[in-house]
Amino acid sequence: MARDQTVFSEICVALAIVDSEDGFSLIKNITQKDKEIYIKELTKRTQTKNGTLSVKSLKQSGSLIRNYLIKNGITPKNITWTGKDSIAGVVSVAKDLEILNFRISVKENADVFINGSPLTVFEDLPQGLFGQKKRGQDWFIRTAKDEIDNYYSLCRKHLGINDEFKSIESFYANRDKSYKKRFGKEVALLHSDKNDEILIAYQNMCDRVSLVSSAIFNENLLKFKSAYPSSTALQPIFHYFFKINGIKYIIAGTEKNKPFASLLEDSTNWTKRYSFVDINAKPKSAGQPEVLLMFLFKDKITNETFEVPLKVEIRWSHGKFCGNPEAKVYKQWSYMDLPWSEDLRINNQAITQL
Repeated sequence: MARDQTVFSEICVALAIVDSEDGFSLIKNITQKDKEIYIKELTKRTQTKNGTLSVKSLKQSGSLIRNYLIKNGITPKNITWTGKDSIAGVVSVAKDLEILNFRISVKENADVFINGSPLTVFEDLPQGLFGQKKRGQDWFIRTAKDEIDNYYSLCRKHLGINDEFKSIESFYANRDKSYKKRFGKEVALLHSDKNDEILIAYQNMCDRVSLVSSAIFNENLLKFKSAYPSSTALQPIFHYFFKINGIKYIIAGTEKNKPFASLLEDSTNWTKRYSFVDINAKPKSAGQPEVLLMFLFKDKITNETFEVPLKVEIRWSHGKFCGNPEAKVYKQWSYMDLPWSEDLRINNQAITQL
């Protein structure tokens, strides 16, 4: 999300929490420039129906937090806005707002959990290595060399290209960004025209990338479990993926344009109720390489096990054949539906009616 939109969403929720005509003065760290960004974005949004709805939903999520704090004997004022502060790469939980001992993370229609490289997601994270940004070899070449070569060759054939860069490696090494961008757009047209040979070759590449990426994740996880056989060794990986922190915190904002606010359990109390059993990566056949990460949990009270999935989409960062492949990890559920979260909409139904 663009920086101005992020500034707006965080300040909008904060203003709703303090619910005062002097709202800006009750929020620490806001500068005159920040106010100008907020007012500019507010003006922009209120010019459209959807934009107006987004403002209303953000304010409603702030009202949910305000009511929760008041019910717990806390006067919601003197908030510190910390969203503009940089945080360390190893910190998985954003702290955008803080009021007394409560930390609040603001998300506006944000389903992306992790935006990294395939090397980070499939090699580092299953080995408990966090905060390392790596690129390495092109992931498509590494995981589906024959399939991407075939796909690239067929694209050249159907586009009538007969230059000396016949291998994908030579194409990447010798063509500049502008050429790659034009080439990618022409390849996209082949897809739009439903060229069967191209579509089949691309699907074969996607399926192979998904299959091999899943295997790499599972192999690295197995190595980690062999090196650290303790039943709690996997918990830091779960904490990183699911944003569980050492203290309780509130995550709020909008999901699918609807207001939400949830109190997420701290790691100590989470462990008293649940145990993290395992992760299994599975390839998913889709219009791009995709992998499902199936997280398996056990409820210690009921003895029942349950799964919560995360989806990894692997794609070129700037269109077909443009940029290094990236790996985006998406949630496919609502924070409010997680067993270890407390939905703050409960007993606040009037606030969330649109």
